[in-house]
Amino acid sequence: MDETPEQLRAKLIAWWGTILGICAVVAFGSIFVTRAYLVRRGYEMENWRPPHLARLETDLEAVNRTGEAVSLGQLRGKVYVVGHQYTDCPAGCLGLAAVMKSLEAEFGDDPQFRLVSISVNPAGDTPEKMDAWVKERGVDSPDWWFLTGDPEAIPKYMISRFKFYATEEITDPALRAAQGPYAHDQRLAIVDGDANVRGYYDVLNVQRGQIEIERLRRDLKLVLNPDLKLSDLQPAAPADAP
Repeated sequence: MDETPEQLRAKLIAWWGTILGICAVVAFGSIFVTRAYLVRRGYEMENWRPPHLARLETDLEAVNRTGEAVSLGQLRGKVYVVGHQYTDCPAGCLGLAAVMKSLEAEFGDDPQFRLVSISVNPAGDTPEKMDAWVKERGVDSPDWWFLTGDPEAIPKYMISRFKFYATEEITDPALRAAQGPYAHDQRLAIVDGDANVRGYYDVLNVQRGQIEIERLRRDLKLVLNPDLKLSDLQPAAPADAP
């Protein structure tokens, strides 16, 4: 039996109604998913923290410039900035020390904050020599360790745990006179209270040095203050933020 025009019209209306209903569900679902994504994305950006880049799985035994035997494990629960330096360095190490001194001036009142300088040349940097260097440079602070120790253990630890670049001896006389006997990693790193390395900062880079210093300051604030929001700080979106 042929369908009447009214029946065909009713079927057509029902068919289009079904199509429109499906489209509406898909559209509202997309809006909901997109909104949820944007909310989550905003939350992640607002609560962003520097990533975990390495971990100090083992401890490092060393000698402080005071002659006291210490270990990095004693700094668990503290947040510290670490640099790789040595007393006979004629240029770069002084720049690192200047940046670290500025960090001490800014963050030194925080009981969770520390500074650590580990010798590039532990065979030549005796505690006495490091202590004299510290006092000459005006960076004499009880919360700033200057560490020396085993000439084999320290370089291995800096490479395997801190993931610093390997040190190389400079043989060219002209370069040696200008840069010192060793070419070494001149970045600074942040270590959190759980012994995780949270960032590397090329603060002496000719083009990006100041940007790296600002990035270091921002990340240090975020690691030291778990409740701090990214929007609480001055802009400069994190280069490796999600």
